[in-house]
Amino acid sequence: MPQLDYRKKPAEEVRILLGRHKGLLPVEMHCDSHEITWVDFGDMHLRETFLEISAEELLQSKPDTLTIITDLDVLDQSDLYADSLSPSGFIFQIGRCGSTLLAKVLSKLERHIVIKEAPLVEQALGVEFEQLFNASRPAFLQSLLNIYGHRRLPEHDRFFMKLSSNHVKRLGMIRGLYPNVPWLFLYRNPLETIPTSLDGPAWNVRNKNTPEGSFESALPIEKVRQLSDVEFSVQVEASSFRIVLENTSDHSLFVDYTQLRPENIPDILRFFNIDVTEEELVEMIEPFGFYSKSDAEYVPFESDSELKRSKVTDEIRRAIDVELWDLYLALQESTRNISQVYGNP
Repeated sequence: MPQLDYRKKPAEEVRILLGRHKGLLPVEMHCDSHEITWVDFGDMHLRETFLEISAEELLQSKPDTLTIITDLDVLDQSDLYADSLSPSGFIFQIGRCGSTLLAKVLSKLERHIVIKEAPLVEQALGVEFEQLFNASRPAFLQSLLNIYGHRRLPEHDRFFMKLSSNHVKRLGMIRGLYPNVPWLFLYRNPLETIPTSLDGPAWNVRNKNTPEGSFESALPIEKVRQLSDVEFSVQVEASSFRIVLENTSDHSLFVDYTQLRPENIPDILRFFNIDVTEEELVEMIEPFGFYSKSDAEYVPFESDSELKRSKVTDEIRRAIDVELWDLYLALQESTRNISQVYGNP
């Protein structure tokens, strides 16, 4: 594939290149060398589950796709793209709660830019490279959103960012940067999420006794080391629930996994200030009924709630009752729950 080396180039030269190739988006950050790899997506719609999957599919189908490499510090510029949309909404979530489905629903309209868990956002908002990003994290995130939200196509009129489950921990910072942008939080009954986080185990359990584990659970590392995997998983989710409840505002909407249904999509669209035609709405609810993380083929969806609950042990149930259940009920009963805001069950 052709690759242009723009390391050590002035930011203005990078800006000129981006003006000529408006499909260029950053897909990989090399923190050790302070470099970024960009891929020219052209007019590709980015319907796939994650941005890196879109990049992989593009490079497999079109090996001659343009890529460039730049220094990380080009992101010191907050306006590399001049024609950029402000965020229309953020999707926060706790994992395995329907966020991929909702992102694909929004992606059905080609006028929507929907960026799903972009790796650079993951790195900037996490703690693995804390020393690199701590002082400049807000400005860095704003620069990234300027890039991901630019109009690659004339019809683009909305820009949504779907964030990873651990990014709930940065909710306060993101709200401070974008105080009037609607944000939706997807969650699920902990009797279904906690067994899943222990089944594997999930990444948060693998990172338990690390700075990431301390960050995720909002506990000192010494305390984390004293917790069982069950207790730790519950603390991670409880921390997310507390942060969401503390940031409740008129710009928030809480949607339980069971509430993410076709009949509630019009209210979610209303919350995000999106007007659609009847034909567009029919198109948008098409992903329901299929496994959302399957990009290559349509795999019929089968509920896994019963299977997840079958893995609930007495230890899991006790830990949820002590630390998590009241927080879950607070989300269910919040005035910003979709059932309260729009009167839907």
